[in-house]
Amino acid sequence: MFFLYKTEVIDIHERLIEEFGGINGLRDEGALESALSSVENRAYYENADILICAATYAYHLTQAHAFIDGNKRIAAAISEIFLDINSIRLNVTNDQMVDLFLSIASGEKSRNDVEQIFLQWVS
Repeated sequence: MFFLYKTEVIDIHERLIEEFGGINGLRDEGALESALSSVENRAYYENADILICAATYAYHLTQAHAFIDGNKRIAAAISEIFLDINSIRLNVTNDQMVDLFLSIASGEKSRNDVEQIFLQWVS
């Protein structure tokens, strides 16, 4: 299983802000590191599979608010990139992704909910 480095996540965030707008910058480096390490911890200590790790990226990057702007965007992008580099694709529309990340941000979806949704979306 391949994970993303903090520097890669920051670079991807910068590109997303350039492309879609918003304020660039890291608000809380510790929150970013915590969100990223939660994924590897689940993989190593819980034997979590790729989909569970992707859901962990989705949930924790959204909830961490590590960036000044674009936290949902980076969470969605990193989840999809992580799946892609690990040879898995989600069968999902952009609208479904937007709805999911809005519901994570609002507290309507738990990490377990996100895991179940990702399992349903595997193509």
